[in-house]
Amino acid sequence: MTLYKLTVLCLTVFAVQLAESQELLPAPTLSFNYGVNQSAIKLYSSVDMTCTIPSGAKMPAEIEKAFVCWYRNTVTKALSQFSEAINITISALSDPIAVLFPPVFPVGGKYTMQCETPQIGYKNTTLNVYDRLLPLRHGNESFQYIGSRVLAPGEWGAAVTRTNAGETYEFMCEMEVFLNGKTLRSRSKILTAMPDELSVHLVPKNSDSGTCYGEAFLKVRDGWRPLCFVSKFYDSMLVASIICRELGCGPAIDYDRLGFKAYNAIGTPNCTGNEKKIAECPIGSADFCDQGTLKIICSDALPPPTLSLSERDTSSWVYVRTEESVTLGCIFQSSINDYAYITFTHNGQDLSTTTALPGNRKTMTLRDPVPEGKYACYVHPGSSKLYRTENSNVIGIYIYNPPPPGAVAGGVITTVLGIVIFVYVCVYRARESDVQDTEPESSPRGSTTTPPQGAPESTGANIPQE
Repeated sequence: MTLYKLTVLCLTVFAVQLAESQELLPAPTLSFNYGVNQSAIKLYSSVDMTCTIPSGAKMPAEIEKAFVCWYRNTVTKALSQFSEAINITISALSDPIAVLFPPVFPVGGKYTMQCETPQIGYKNTTLNVYDRLLPLRHGNESFQYIGSRVLAPGEWGAAVTRTNAGETYEFMCEMEVFLNGKTLRSRSKILTAMPDELSVHLVPKNSDSGTCYGEAFLKVRDGWRPLCFVSKFYDSMLVASIICRELGCGPAIDYDRLGFKAYNAIGTPNCTGNEKKIAECPIGSADFCDQGTLKIICSDALPPPTLSLSERDTSSWVYVRTEESVTLGCIFQSSINDYAYITFTHNGQDLSTTTALPGNRKTMTLRDPVPEGKYACYVHPGSSKLYRTENSNVIGIYIYNPPPPGAVAGGVITTVLGIVIFVYVCVYRARESDVQDTEPESSPRGSTTTPPQGAPESTGANIPQE
């Protein structure tokens, strides 16, 4: 008994007529029907297979014709007869797409509603745009015609732009295609354009409270939706800086783009750096995001560390001897319970770097002779020092070598003697001044009074002569 290998192929009736052009149509897909166990096919059993025209092929999207299938024996080359024809009749259209640019916008902002064909290549197509004001009022429930656009070859959309947005509108677009003597129509889903507050907050992982660090969320309608980013076109540090500025959390000192995009991401802020808040940045579509949510650390979440010589000594100036060693300690406090890098500096130049958790003091020992100068430390969340905290307090270290003990004792004795002599001279001068200031009594005419020869002038009152 001979077993035959069968090959099933598909073609269209008119494909034979196009063979002379040497143009190959896209290959069909041959597959087993659902329920066929490929690993347990029995001899002489019926095997159901399906021949499918690829979805990307031009047929039957444009040409209404009949399709048949046939198969060929790959051993004998024998061909089967054609199957019964299946007629393809186009009677509907895919819905057009209504898109809002940007997807969210603030009060007073600008937005564009764009109506697009489902794919490029539609011919004899017209797009009609309608809107209505919300909330709906009696007699105002119907959509109002705005305008239409007949698409030229290569065109695929129509747009309506509005500025100074202050009211909420619903938009809908309608697509009309004239094909083979008939007009086909379809409508998009209703699209709502509503000005939003677009406030921002940062939420740490596994927390619901806003802080000065965490993942960035934007308030849209009644909920919070994460931001997402396009790494090739947007500067995420600009966005991080604006978010920290808006929250009043100081400058941004670190950011990270998470490697996944949340399912309900709102889009990518396209900021210049001059904006005061995220609402002033145009928001790009989330369809192009590839970097997920932005994780930000503002300076208020990681304040400057504290430098000390001991656990408590934070004096600004310290004197040490030449043979002494000095141990510096640096500690930082933060609500971010994660490792960070501590870097010690000397006169503004980095000395050493180590990792630590908030509240853990890290030390660095300076061996003798200790270099004089100004010492400080700072903290940076990542290994890169591009984004970092401000410097800690500065401690100035200077070398002071006191004189030997003998010289000190001699100096003390000399100082004491000098003080004694100084006191004696001062007392003596004071008493002499008292004597000279006392007036002598009047003497008889012609008589004189003189002090005894050799007697000190500072002894008491003068004695009259006999």
